[in-house]
Amino acid sequence: MMKVRLAVASVIVLGLTACAAPAPAPSQPSAPLPVPSQTDANEPSNAPTSAGDPAANVKSYGTSSKECEAASGVLQSATEFGLKASLGTVTQADFEKAYTGANANALPVDALPTFADVKTASLKIVGLSAEETQTHVGEFSLALGNFVRVTEKICS
Repeated sequence: MMKVRLAVASVIVLGLTACAAPAPAPSQPSAPLPVPSQTDANEPSNAPTSAGDPAANVKSYGTSSKECEAASGVLQSATEFGLKASLGTVTQADFEKAYTGANANALPVDALPTFADVKTASLKIVGLSAEETQTHVGEFSLALGNFVRVTEKICS
């Protein structure tokens, strides 16, 4: 079941990325890659830069661990949230359902920076139409993809 969730999440990330706005015209300089962590400037960040592996400092707990169960549950909820967002039907209630509760509270500490990133990216698309969501799809896809990687590591 866990492998199915990870596969579905990976497909969602790829699908959302494919729907992202086109790259800037060649006459425009390319923007730097975003840093996955969107923490407050006054808070220290443990998250790696965009060039690093988001799961580099994440501990492996195993597929039958409570940490894996929690991360998989959050990943499933975040994926469902992303699907609804791509249709322009995501609400604040959907956000609360996806990112609060027992699974979110049971995440291991080393998963929290990436979890915070996906929550932040998700909050930006609450209540937007499908077209409006497209302006944030890159950030959401990056955050969800990083959380997929962290979940894979937790469950290994």
